[in-house]
Amino acid sequence: MSELHLVRHAQASFGAANYDQLSELGHKQSRWLGDYMGMRGMKFDALVVGDMVRHHETMNGICAGMGIDGSSRLVLPGLNEYNFQAMIASYSNTNGDDPIFQAIADNPNDNRYHFRLLRKVLTLWAQDKIENVPETWGEFKGRVLDAQQQIQAMASTSNSILAIGSGGSISAFVGLVLGIPDENIFDLNLQYKNTAISHFFFNTKKMNMTGFNSIPHLDTNEMKEYVTYG
Repeated sequence: MSELHLVRHAQASFGAANYDQLSELGHKQSRWLGDYMGMRGMKFDALVVGDMVRHHETMNGICAGMGIDGSSRLVLPGLNEYNFQAMIASYSNTNGDDPIFQAIADNPNDNRYHFRLLRKVLTLWAQDKIENVPETWGEFKGRVLDAQQQIQAMASTSNSILAIGSGGSISAFVGLVLGIPDENIFDLNLQYKNTAISHFFFNTKKMNMTGFNSIPHLDTNEMKEYVTYG
């Protein structure tokens, strides 16, 4: 059986003009995960990333921590995140009087309100109730499935793959493997930690999940303050 370590990118730059880059802490999280993997003697036969900056930067940090050359990597856009800014903008255009927008304006640094809005918008998106979005929920799931199938086609006798994606794409990936209803996939999405690992064994015919949302490199009293979700 082949083995897949599917990792969510490290902390991105929430609130910055360009979200698609790692924060200072995000770079550290990536390096810490690489240090952990190197300490464990883990080796990978293939590296896979989405084509977002934060995916590549996370892979760069992991490879630096492991002390390996990570320049050769397969890019699968199916691991990219959905465009949540565009979806929220579309929702705002027709629902600007929703009290959640005022709550966010009054509490700009309180992520709870941002997550409440995201949860509401994602639920409506999956029900095809938000218009003028860059991709439908069905199109999003389709490209995640394509990435999953491409990874599965890489199966050999005993190879190991490290892949970096986003919280939404990984949650959809997990949902496809486990057969989770669409409305429950977002429950996974919103609890996904930065640099968390989901683990799978697979061959060309089947994929089995054996671990979810694991952060062994941060799972100590000293490191728990560096656990993030965005």
